[in-house]
Amino acid sequence: MARRLKRAGETHHSLERALDWLADGVMLVRADGAVVYANAAMQATAQRGDGIAIKKGLVEFATAEARSRFAAAMAGVARLRERSAKIAAVADFSVTRRLDPQAYLVAIRPLPIEHDGAKADADAIVFVRDPASRNATALRMLREVLDLTDAEAGVAQALQAGQRLEDYARTRAVSIHTVYAHLRSIKDKTGCHRMGELIRKLNDLQVPLRLD
Repeated sequence: MARRLKRAGETHHSLERALDWLADGVMLVRADGAVVYANAAMQATAQRGDGIAIKKGLVEFATAEARSRFAAAMAGVARLRERSAKIAAVADFSVTRRLDPQAYLVAIRPLPIEHDGAKADADAIVFVRDPASRNATALRMLREVLDLTDAEAGVAQALQAGQRLEDYARTRAVSIHTVYAHLRSIKDKTGCHRMGELIRKLNDLQVPLRLD
């Protein structure tokens, strides 16, 4: 039993270290809303206190709708823990902010009741995506991993999103010839000659990781 608990503890800490690499905020929470763990991105989000905060160890949402959705999800997780529900409790909702027009996107999923024979410390995992921060992280990754300029990274991100280059040029108020010049440079730097090959390479970088 001691070896099993030690192994479970090591796995738990490894999971936390892995979550700290994510650009998205992640929390491990109990059914009562108590935060067992928050990764670095989530701690930064909570410290801003714009829409989502962690106070006295509990996650708090600024809007009544978000609080209601979170409470309903946690009640479902609690029922799942009591084995009185057969369907996993999940929730997906947005949280508006005062200081940014882009709302947070929140996803809640229940965690396995047991892991390697040991009871899990947390009951659910909460993902918090900040579109503004995610876009900045994605651009930085494109710049640093592929050695792109800011302008080239913007074009690469448009390709990842499936945006037509003509539309991208119009929204950025640049000529389509300039955009094609950036595209040629991106192909040279990535060693990709076909558009499909380039898009596949860019899509391989879709998982947002912290670079600092």
